[in-house]
Amino acid sequence: MLFTYDFKDQVRELSAGIDLIINDSPTLLGLVGLNGEPLTQTKFEWMSDNLNSNRANVKADATATDTQLVVNDGDGEKFRINAIVVSGEEYMKVTAVAGDEVTVSRGFDGTTAVALKAGAELRIVARPQLQGAGVGQDEGHDRYVDDNYTQIYERYASVSNTQMAVRTHNVTNELNYQVELRLKEMSREMNDTLIYGRKIMGNKGTPSMSGGLLYYADKKGAAKKNLTGKEIDAKVINDLMEEVYLRGGNVNTILTNTAGARQFSKLATNTIRTERQDTATGHRISTFVSDIVGGGEATIIVDPNFPKNKVALFDRNILSMQALQGRALYDVDAGVPGADFVARQIRGEYGVKVKNAKEKIAILENISTSVS
Repeated sequence: MLFTYDFKDQVRELSAGIDLIINDSPTLLGLVGLNGEPLTQTKFEWMSDNLNSNRANVKADATATDTQLVVNDGDGEKFRINAIVVSGEEYMKVTAVAGDEVTVSRGFDGTTAVALKAGAELRIVARPQLQGAGVGQDEGHDRYVDDNYTQIYERYASVSNTQMAVRTHNVTNELNYQVELRLKEMSREMNDTLIYGRKIMGNKGTPSMSGGLLYYADKKGAAKKNLTGKEIDAKVINDLMEEVYLRGGNVNTILTNTAGARQFSKLATNTIRTERQDTATGHRISTFVSDIVGGGEATIIVDPNFPKNKVALFDRNILSMQALQGRALYDVDAGVPGADFVARQIRGEYGVKVKNAKEKIAILENISTSVS
């Protein structure tokens, strides 16, 4: 048995220890992990990009004979002369474009023209070109840059020399045991950052904070649906997955609290598939199967730290938590010369990246927090 402090004056790198803790926890952090290239600045940036859309929406009602269609602000730039547009069963051919006013030939190729309501979707299905045409029109756009800040995580563990010398069942080193407990508490805080974190720039009197999943979903205009206190049903989940799909994203993860998980369990058995994984002893892995052809499947993650009245649907590949270079979790001797105790100071500095939040996250809000 160890009676003395056997790692005095050492600086210990704790990344492996924290990885073991989070991998064994049914939390978002356990799914995402602490991976990726180390950050090199306390304010870090990343670029996001997306394809040009081939959809537009009618801004005002149009009769079946109207040939000048006004589309939503900015949608006009998506159209080109001779482009073929579909709305329902009607095909149209674009003959002129002036800002957000598009002139079309209605009922193209023998299809039947119908009245269009404000908000009706127009899908551009073809942009055929004439032989010998000149150069095209530049359709490039700037990648948009997102940023975030790193956040410092800290814990302190101390044990009296008397306690270190006392025999204790199942604990060979009391200080090391206390460090392990503090690491578990720290992993909980880091998990909360992934979910609840707010992007705050630090200054002399304010610590910097790293924004998380809910922050970027809100700020970037991710798809949302309010259930007004009702329980989850398969239709609303499929609707949100479809909206993400139409924005160019893909949902492979559904994050919920225990109440939401129980509501998912009530859904039809052909919607929820349950598997047992040997690598996750005692954990049940459930998968939601979308009714969208090619729309994919989503693993349901039950995290007791997630808000009880929300469900997040997202592509987990957009989310990461990375250490500042040279600042991955470590602990150092924090003892005071002459004091009758030993201590360790634990610190680490990490930042969260959330890429393409608008296109690849959807939030289901105000779900029932109980199950009928």
